[in-house]
Amino acid sequence: MSDFFERLDKYMEYKGLNDNKITVETGISVGLIGKGRKRGGLSQENIAKLLYGCPDLNANWLFKGEGNMLIEDQIFLSSEINWKKIIKSQEELVEILKKQTTK
Repeated sequence: MSDFFERLDKYMEYKGLNDNKITVETGISVGLIGKGRKRGGLSQENIAKLLYGCPDLNANWLFKGEGNMLIEDQIFLSSEINWKKIIKSQEELVEILKKQTTK
């Protein structure tokens, strides 16, 4: 589970958190992150609290190292595609309206 804690450290560094701050923000008992590092893991309950308290943290990335660290990155990328489609359809609509008004 060392990769788990390496990724958690990367997330905490990105967010400007330390072990104490993240335990306070997520409702995990103070000191459990440090104890988890020594034991090699956290309980399912504490991992659930961690993920619930950090809604932008991608669980798949945290556990497996797959995907983006932040969920919002994935949402933004998919939203960007949708915005491009919306913009294109709006431009087409404007062209249609221009043709109708010039007749």
